Amino acid sequence: MENIDSLVERARDLTVQLMDEHYVDKLHETVDSHLQKIYQAICASEASKNDFLKTVQNESGPDSPPIAETLASIDAFRDYMQDATSSAQAPVKELDESAPISNYFVSSSHNTYLTGNQLYSDAAASAYTSVLLRGCRSVEIDVWDGELKEPDSSDSETSSDSSSASDDEKSGSSDTKTKEKTKSRSETIQQKSKGLTHAVSTRLSDALRRKTTKKPDSTSTVSKKDVKATSDQIFGEPRVLHGHTLTKGTSFRKICYAIRDSAFVKSDLPVIVSFEVHCCLEQQQIMVDIMRDAWKGLLVEVSPNLAADKLPKLVDLKRKILVKTKSMPLTTEPKLETPPEATTPEESVPQAAGAQQQKPAKPIKVLEALAKMAIYTRAFTFSHFDQPEAKVPGHIFSLSEKACRDAHVDHRDRLFEHNRSSFMRIYPFAFRINSSNLDPAFCWRRGAQVVALNWQNLDKGMMLNHGMFTGTAGWVLKPDGYRSAEPTSDLIHRRTLTLELEVFAAQDLSLPPGEHKEKGFKPYVNCQLHVEESDGPVPAGRDDASSDSEKSSFRRCTKSSSGINPDFKGQKLVFPTVTGVVEELSFVRFKIKDDEIGRDSLAAWACIRLDRLREGYRFVHLYDCAGGKKGAVLLVRVTKRAS
Repeated sequence: MENIDSLVERARDLTVQLMDEHYVDKLHETVDSHLQKIYQAICASEASKNDFLKTVQNESGPDSPPIAETLASIDAFRDYMQDATSSAQAPVKELDESAPISNYFVSSSHNTYLTGNQLYSDAAASAYTSVLLRGCRSVEIDVWDGELKEPDSSDSETSSDSSSASDDEKSGSSDTKTKEKTKSRSETIQQKSKGLTHAVSTRLSDALRRKTTKKPDSTSTVSKKDVKATSDQIFGEPRVLHGHTLTKGTSFRKICYAIRDSAFVKSDLPVIVSFEVHCCLEQQQIMVDIMRDAWKGLLVEVSPNLAADKLPKLVDLKRKILVKTKSMPLTTEPKLETPPEATTPEESVPQAAGAQQQKPAKPIKVLEALAKMAIYTRAFTFSHFDQPEAKVPGHIFSLSEKACRDAHVDHRDRLFEHNRSSFMRIYPFAFRINSSNLDPAFCWRRGAQVVALNWQNLDKGMMLNHGMFTGTAGWVLKPDGYRSAEPTSDLIHRRTLTLELEVFAAQDLSLPPGEHKEKGFKPYVNCQLHVEESDGPVPAGRDDASSDSEKSSFRRCTKSSSGINPDFKGQKLVFPTVTGVVEELSFVRFKIKDDEIGRDSLAAWACIRLDRLREGYRFVHLYDCAGGKKGAVLLVRVTKRAS
């Protein structure tokens, strides 16, 4: 992975280029031939010329270009079409930052530290830099007890440095004091800490054998040297890894400094750091010391302007890091608390709403100093919506995607009303071992603010996340009727939608993986409409191809063409009329795929929120299968009616 310095520099370059990212630099002859035909049709009569901007393009008002200039010549029309004003995606409106923080959706990451799959990929501090510079505002850290001394030479040979050596250059001078404090404390830890070795669960072992061909060094279970600290580990300090798997850990300290250095490069809006704590009390104190050192001046402190008994406005938390961790239950008073879920990994599926929670085998206590760092994001174990903690200002419940669906089926109104004023975090099903993602749109429609996704994998979930948050600072105001200040959900604007797309041509496509010759590339356009569907049960854990919002009635495809500059000849894709649509929570997704024998490979894609989808003749700006933007575009005509 890239080191932190290069990622930060690249983010600054991207910020400078934002104004031009929707500009079409040049026109391929196939696309240009369609533009000439379109221009001739528009200029066929004065009536069609006069109607072009207002009726076809749906552009009016002071910001719309003068019709005389736009259609003065074919060159003027080309200039109009190549400009950013002809992008299929409208600019994002300026964010209202005056609402309480629970009134926003937050771009969120699950198991942020992983660089690949959930079973045996490396953990790296640079993974935090990467997602933060891509607009993520909620990250996750799983913290475990660190090694107490350096391994001997035979063990160290098996270690692997999963993060660039420059990841902690930033922390060199500012963390010396904390290191001195932790040195003496580590001697105490050595007497009290228990063994760190865990067997891989039977189900994960089976999944590993089914899903992978690459095997770990010489064993299918975790031996002692599998959990030895990697070469970037600071001995005596907590480490970060995916527990009970073959993943290799990294330093908690390095991750904290990576977050500090990257959190506010792209946005000054707050970052939520969600903790899963599996370490002993002494190591939790080390965590607190490291965070106070690394995030000095960035942590939230209760003050006369920021009271703890109500959620603050978003504008009041700029350049702040919000710690989300387990809090003390309201039924007990002791300083050290044994929460019901403390040793259950977040990935294990919670019970349905209102169901009895299972008692863990080995509870881990929570340090009061750590729990007190969570002020507006106090995590409590969810049992039901009437539990005392549901009335605590700043509480946050974390539910698996299955638990969210169960709560929607069994307690629909209670779930929605809770999420209008209080935080809820949804995370992926336990056995998405290939880092596939849930459908975030389903959770957003339930009002859940923090829908955590595996950013390691570009699939439908991440494309929808891109459609929600692209062009924003990672916090998006909820639609009318979804916010706490509104008295009733009757304010939700549901519309009847009709959508038709006319697909003309694409240019500058990248070849999909495995395709090396343009001659063998046979692209076609697969367009999918993601809208609210019926409430029938949908099993959790399905992959991108079969999860919700994938009904065949909402999917349309063109016939295949050829080459990286394909001509689709104005094929029409007509979708059925859909009622009850909330445009701010609905999306249209374009995928250009290679027509192959077997599974068709993805070559390019785009995802646009429906309220931002412009009408008329537009260029859809495409991303490649790795999420990069290399100038590929798709020329379409959009006819959209929402009433």
